[in-house]
Amino acid sequence: MTATIGILLILPQAQTQAQAPYGQAPYRSAAPQLRKLHPNDGRGTVESVGQGMLRLRLKEGELWHVVPARTATIEVVGTASRELLQPGQFIICGVKIDEFGKVIEPAARITFPGGGVPSIVAGGLGLVDPGVKRISGRRPAGSYMLAGNIQLVQDAVVTMQIGNEKFEITVPADAELLVHTRNFSLAAPGDIVAVRGEYYQRGQLSATLLKITLAQPVMLPTKNKTFPTPAKLTP
Repeated sequence: MTATIGILLILPQAQTQAQAPYGQAPYRSAAPQLRKLHPNDGRGTVESVGQGMLRLRLKEGELWHVVPARTATIEVVGTASRELLQPGQFIICGVKIDEFGKVIEPAARITFPGGGVPSIVAGGLGLVDPGVKRISGRRPAGSYMLAGNIQLVQDAVVTMQIGNEKFEITVPADAELLVHTRNFSLAAPGDIVAVRGEYYQRGQLSATLLKITLAQPVMLPTKNKTFPTPAKLTP
């Protein structure tokens, strides 16, 4: 009788996990990538303003939540109502003074920056005419840029006190009253906006540049009677 010898072969089980082709890394979920918002996509209008952030409606009506970076360039421009001319407001104004330190021309433009450092800066050489008379102990007659707080307002005359010098400036009805500030909390729905920045997810932008053009003149707040406090920025 011939004996039959059986041979048992144990085969490896089939791999059930998909493998990447030779030479390629294993499949993984893609990590979020930091992207830049194209300048053409960063134009639109303000939808709403919150504490330290804005909601903007940009290209094709897409809504974005925007938080300016701490180092962002922010520019808010527009006009101001005349009632903003009041004691305590910080203004910048170009004037001409005589040899006695008196302002000799009405102001053509007043700018509200929302704050700053008081200063008196001469324009050019600070002289109206070559050889102009100068009184000892006083500034030479000429053009100056004044920056400081309003001390007093009487009718159309605004008084500024900068150091130990006092200037009385006539602000006529047709003078330009401008706002040029970093305070984006002044923005309102419908204001024109241009923004640049970076994002990981569409709709969530960290802004590196923010420019807002105000559609309406800035009015004096009824509660605190001061220039609105800048919104708090997040890192």
